[in-house]
Amino acid sequence: MQQEIFPSGVLKEFAVRVLEAAGVDPEESEVVADNLVTANLRGIDSHGIVRLPLYVERLEAGLIARRTKIDVVRDAPAACVLDANNGWGAVAGLAGIRQAIEKARRSGVGVAVVRNSNHFGIAAYYAQEAVAETMIGVSMTNASANMAPWGGCDPYFGTNPICVAVPAGKERPVIYDGATSVVAIGKIVLAAKKGEPIPLDWALDGRGNPTTDPGAVMAGGTLLPLGGYKGYGLALMVDVLSGILSGAAFGPYVSNLRRMDAPQNVGHFFAALNISAFLDPQEFLEDMERLVEDIKHARLAAGSREIYLPGEIEWNWEERRRREGIPVPEGVLEELRALGERYRVDLPCE
Repeated sequence: MQQEIFPSGVLKEFAVRVLEAAGVDPEESEVVADNLVTANLRGIDSHGIVRLPLYVERLEAGLIARRTKIDVVRDAPAACVLDANNGWGAVAGLAGIRQAIEKARRSGVGVAVVRNSNHFGIAAYYAQEAVAETMIGVSMTNASANMAPWGGCDPYFGTNPICVAVPAGKERPVIYDGATSVVAIGKIVLAAKKGEPIPLDWALDGRGNPTTDPGAVMAGGTLLPLGGYKGYGLALMVDVLSGILSGAAFGPYVSNLRRMDAPQNVGHFFAALNISAFLDPQEFLEDMERLVEDIKHARLAAGSREIYLPGEIEWNWEERRRREGIPVPEGVLEELRALGERYRVDLPCE
């Protein structure tokens, strides 16, 4: 597979300049670009710069506002509801987690839900904001339907990811960030762009049969839930917390990200837990350090070379890609350069 390597700063500058040329507010362009490139840095290429052409297409179709207006619809000491007014998911997501953090400072726990938003990228981007404040962060979102309920073959739920990020003292934060489907739909899209097959246990085609063809999944198929009925149950609960609780769309009523016919009305859920409301933060961090140490030194099963903490592989990717750069597959690069040509932005920028 042909690819080119770019420093993260080059890709971010390209995304910022394209978004600004398309009429997006400069500060919001920075947030969206940073969100995308952070995904690439952490090895989650399905949510990285590959999304930029789709975002711009939705912007051009009038399906994402060029400037995000956040309204506080309901407000309570430990909870609030925000309306993003069809603004950028990354901007709305930061507003949501920051509201949750401020409430957690005063009340010990803070929750914010967001409606009328859009695709927000990787969930860890937001939960890590709480970690920086020595809090535990939680972020979830619903999404357009790509996954059938367990036992069905018609998409009803999105991939509906869940992230919990925890500070760990001297160790790197422990971050679980995963879809409630076996994989995110972005990995199917990326496989199609690369011309690669997918594993047989990822998805079903339109007839309900397992398939290795990413195109068959995108043409009416469905992703499989993580762990069978367990992933289905988790996806449902994420939709309740992100969609129904916020007043956003839910299930198949979230408009399809790739159809240019309606705003999505995505819903998000954010929570922050102020560790100091529960126990001495130093005691918590020391116990987290011990937990990490115990797991890293646990006895290995036959054939296993190392035990990883949640998020550890992503931290390793980030360290490597900050040194070596981010690979961009040829098919993605062609789309980016075509987008840049439309907006007179070169890649790399001159």
